[in-house]
Amino acid sequence: MSTTPEAGPQDRSGDKHEVEGSPSPTVRRHTGRRRTGRSRRVAGAVAAATAVAALAVTAQQQGWLGGQHAGNGGGLDKPQATAVVERTSLSTGMDVKGTIGYGHEADAVGRAGGTLTALRQVGDVVQPGQWLWERDGVRIPFFRGDRPLWRVLKKNTTGKDMRGEDVRAVKKNLIDLGYADGLGLSADDTFTTATATAVKRWQKNLGAPQTGEVDPGSLVVLDMPRLRVSQTVGVVGSSLTGTTVLKVTGTRLVATAKISYDQLSRLPPGTRLKVGLPNGKTVSGKVIAVSISAPQQDGGGQEQGGDTKQQSEVTVSLADQKTVRVAGPGPATLTVSDHKAHQVLAVPVTALLALAEGGYGVEVIQPGGQHKLIPVTIGLVADARAQITKGDIKEGTKVVIPE
Repeated sequence: MSTTPEAGPQDRSGDKHEVEGSPSPTVRRHTGRRRTGRSRRVAGAVAAATAVAALAVTAQQQGWLGGQHAGNGGGLDKPQATAVVERTSLSTGMDVKGTIGYGHEADAVGRAGGTLTALRQVGDVVQPGQWLWERDGVRIPFFRGDRPLWRVLKKNTTGKDMRGEDVRAVKKNLIDLGYADGLGLSADDTFTTATATAVKRWQKNLGAPQTGEVDPGSLVVLDMPRLRVSQTVGVVGSSLTGTTVLKVTGTRLVATAKISYDQLSRLPPGTRLKVGLPNGKTVSGKVIAVSISAPQQDGGGQEQGGDTKQQSEVTVSLADQKTVRVAGPGPATLTVSDHKAHQVLAVPVTALLALAEGGYGVEVIQPGGQHKLIPVTIGLVADARAQITKGDIKEGTKVVIPE
């Protein structure tokens, strides 16, 4: 004896298909009459940036609507595949492959003149005021600032005092390091007598001549709160030539990833995302910088009809540094989520059947083994699963996966 779905109201105008951007006719519960029309089974789901495409497959329903079931008098050639209705979270978005590391390297350049007598090692962490290398036995420290020194800073004995942003940067570092204590020095842009006194204190601590003047070669200015030595370029014993002595990075691990021009709009600065670490852990991140490089040519130049692709790189800060350090540098996955549905009922999209009168249904296996067609309304579709927003099904219900 065949089992047909339970009779129910024929008008279910309230059950609309809810796949975003794809309105559909009303879903009606199947009546006791045997259906003679054909329906289509869902073959897959296509997720777009802001919408989920409609789902459909082609198949006859006569088999499971017309009594060909094991346990109700029929006889299948082989067991039917099934799945269980799950309560889970779904999200659509974009995954980008990247790398966990210390970010971009900066060059620490030594001024020409003198001999390199000592040098920091790879992995050393240096705070502002601490030394990077020695020139002729005198330590050359790192100060924080946004531009290198280009002139000798000193107190003018005649005329106006020396002013500038370079003066301001040096004074701020001297104050932060404690060399201006008791001098009433403020971090303005004027080189005063008190500034020269603070400089002499600093020079005494370095073991350098106490001139009260700041030579451009006596320190290295880099815009970092502290730095990590990533590569040694200079060689102890060689002459300083005004070239890179060390390559340095920040001290916090970050994620970086190359992205295309099309992906750029979805990863502007400030974007919050999830970052998969090399050990499988996941941490939260935020885009802090985007670097856009010049367009690259594919398949020849524009004159030959080649495609121009613009590559960008994003840098993502990672809040949980302890977890990131345990995972260490290595490959990472940056995940940007567009739409989310938390703790919802979901079925594989392959379990959905497009009903002849519109909408979708699933074939449910009841506790006694009978099969029943249940009309459902679907919401978000992601990861080959569809959210069920309406329908007489519960978590743990077994559904048939049509072949």
